[in-house]
Amino acid sequence: MWKDFFYFSRRERQGILLLIVFIGGVLAGKFFFSSSKSNLQPVEKEAFAEKMDGENASPETREEAYTPLFRSKPKENRKTYYHLPSQPSPKTYYVREKDSLAPAVPKNYPKTEKLPVGSMIELNTADSLDLMKIPGIGSSFAKRIIAYRKLLGGYHRIEQLQEVYGMYEELYDRIIPYLSVDPNQIIRIQVNTSSLDKLKAHPYINFYQAKAILEMRKKKGKLTGIDELKLLEEFTPEDWVRIAPYLEF
Repeated sequence: MWKDFFYFSRRERQGILLLIVFIGGVLAGKFFFSSSKSNLQPVEKEAFAEKMDGENASPETREEAYTPLFRSKPKENRKTYYHLPSQPSPKTYYVREKDSLAPAVPKNYPKTEKLPVGSMIELNTADSLDLMKIPGIGSSFAKRIIAYRKLLGGYHRIEQLQEVYGMYEELYDRIIPYLSVDPNQIIRIQVNTSSLDKLKAHPYINFYQAKAILEMRKKKGKLTGIDELKLLEEFTPEDWVRIAPYLEF
């Protein structure tokens, strides 16, 4: 009975043998390749603290303090690790007295001279430098005012500055005393010849309104005045008040 229990076939015996060889190899590799335990012994911390106690320790004492943190049995080529005291590095760099005492030279940037009270600038002909002379207007707002002026074709009323991106009430009230508007400087839209893209590029005319103008122009041919366009449902009376100064027939 026991003989039958411990009976293994030839293939089973080969498998068991390979398993034993594998386990033996693992144990042997672990034994030969694992790092040996260090015999280093830590130095007493109290001895090191006593040597370095206080900032007035003598150079000899500090030099002596550079002792190994670990002492080991004498062995050739054994590395020794040192604990360096946390003292300022003795390495210094020479700085010329002339350079160290010379004050920093301030950078002088040109400042825009602001307009005195009572001075005025024409809004449709002013460039960005002119606008920056107005108290409260910097380079960003000057660029925005000019960019919106190009889209409109010129300002018809000073109140249109309220439509400039970022304009707020306090700034608007502050700058209008320095501005004047000449409506004759406006570049008008040629209603009878302008394309769809040209019409809808104006801030006061959207795509559907521009398309309605073109349809009206196809039906009636040449348009003679704004009264014909007022029949279009795409526009409100308020729209015509804003658009009228920019149309030319």
